[in-house]
Amino acid sequence: MEEILDKLITEIKLDQRYIDYVEAEKKLHNQEIDSLLHEYQNKLNQYDELKKYNQYIDNQEIKDEIRDLKKKIASNEDILDYYCKYHRLNDFLDEITKVVFGGISNELDLSPYQL
Repeated sequence: MEEILDKLITEIKLDQRYIDYVEAEKKLHNQEIDSLLHEYQNKLNQYDELKKYNQYIDNQEIKDEIRDLKKKIASNEDILDYYCKYHRLNDFLDEITKVVFGGISNELDLSPYQL
């Protein structure tokens, strides 16, 4: 059984969808994206801290800053490419899951886990 799983893992890693995903993920590790995501996380933390005082202060400025950062993140080519490749790989892995586990039981739920 382990031998079969090892072979499956090896084949997945040789698939172009996996290779594309790994390359896209590597592109995310640069100064511009790190800085952008760090700034976004800091603004979210500031906003969470200020929410305690919502009835006393106007949070619109920080909300606008967060919205602008979201737009920058959403328009970054490397981030967009990463999510595209991520979803493509995830769809492929879902197909594999259905093939591997599909015949086990009619009651087995193979739909993606949702929170």
